[in-house]
Amino acid sequence: MKKQRTLIRLFITTLELASLLITFALIPIRPAQAQSTPNLLLPEMDVVKVDTSLVTVNVSVTDGKKRLPGLKLSDFQVMDEGRPVKPEFFDGEGPQSIVFVIDVSSSMKGDKWQSLKAGLKNFLKKGREGSDYSLIAFNEKARLVVSAVNAEQLWQSFKSLEPNGETALYDALLLGLENLERVPQRHRALVLLSDGEDSCSHADLHLVEQQARIHRATIYPVGILLEPRLTTDQSNGKKLLNELAAATGGFVLFPEARRIPAILELIAADLSSQYSLGYYPPDKTAGWRNIQITIPNSRRLNLRYQARYLMR
Repeated sequence: MKKQRTLIRLFITTLELASLLITFALIPIRPAQAQSTPNLLLPEMDVVKVDTSLVTVNVSVTDGKKRLPGLKLSDFQVMDEGRPVKPEFFDGEGPQSIVFVIDVSSSMKGDKWQSLKAGLKNFLKKGREGSDYSLIAFNEKARLVVSAVNAEQLWQSFKSLEPNGETALYDALLLGLENLERVPQRHRALVLLSDGEDSCSHADLHLVEQQARIHRATIYPVGILLEPRLTTDQSNGKKLLNELAAATGGFVLFPEARRIPAILELIAADLSSQYSLGYYPPDKTAGWRNIQITIPNSRRLNLRYQARYLMR
């Protein structure tokens, strides 16, 4: 009897399910709403076009040994390939992106390293508000330690380094120049601290010089020397550092180890009084192009900047 009641319930349940299926099958299927809706007229949107040909030039202005802060955009005249251009960007006080390329090879041990630590710590205390710092360390290999961090973060990263190994100076410079493409500020500089002796790079001098002009950032090389007489390798290193500074509007100094803090202070002062100008060239002809920046009616002033760049 119990089995019979179970079969009856199962039969009733089956009939109910069949009824539901028939009901759904009889409901007419309408086309999707999106298909029957006419095309909506979207409001016109402004299209932002990014022009990557903006040329940024850092300019240091001195009257003798005296730096001249406080100049305005109207004080400068800018020429590109002999044609006047109007700067779209001007900054004399804003934050900077500074990339440090620091030699951590065995030749930097002892007094060089201790003086470098003292000088760098003081340098970081005097940076413009909002500036960011990157660190490339190199011995036989170049490596990015930190990128676009604040002064305290860079200092903490630097403190963990210890000199050891050989010197891949050219490779480190290329990595530093490459990192400049990722930093946030238009006003950029690269500070190189080394004894100037390359012993194991894959890159050569010609490639470094070319890339320095392409990336358009001021380079401040500091060639740290202990010996009063230069060895052949040190002479070659000195030539390289001179050429990099001259090509990019920076300056180079070759101090004894004890003078490193004073040299870094000079670089900090130069950066703090530097102007950054940005403009679009009058045409986009590829190749090497010449820049001329002057301050009219001021013959005595000396302007340092990168006077040649590569349009790609």
